[in-house]
Amino acid sequence: MNHWMWPVSLVGILSTAVVCGTDMFFLTVGRPALRLASSSAGTEVMGFLHMFGDARMPIWGVSAILSNFLLTVLSGREQRWFYFASLLMLILFVVIYARLSKPINRLQTEAAKNGESLNNGRELQASWDRSLIIRVPLLVVSLLAQCLVLLVASA
Repeated sequence: MNHWMWPVSLVGILSTAVVCGTDMFFLTVGRPALRLASSSAGTEVMGFLHMFGDARMPIWGVSAILSNFLLTVLSGREQRWFYFASLLMLILFVVIYARLSKPINRLQTEAAKNGESLNNGRELQASWDRSLIIRVPLLVVSLLAQCLVLLVASA
């Protein structure tokens, strides 16, 4: 492994870990906590979280994707497949996020900004929570692939 690949790998791993950790938090802590909150409180809290998250989290996702893309293109044959698998998982994550989660984020954010309650707030949150069950494994596989390639390169 070339010397430049180590810092690029580190950026990819850390960026993926930030996104994975955020989703893992909501899967293990946020979901059960929001079930106990009222529908209006859940909508308000998640709306404001999405307002900031949707503005600030893309830098981590873009960084992870760019790092893995660079490493896929420029790494050796034995390492390339790990980075390609990681990149594919990250792209699938973005597709799932854009199709399942982002529309709910917009609705919750607008409701929170306007001080409104959503009639279907619990159903929307349950749908968003279900998307985590798809997104988290994709991120975990991406993270594992990025870590495993370092083991293979070190051997």
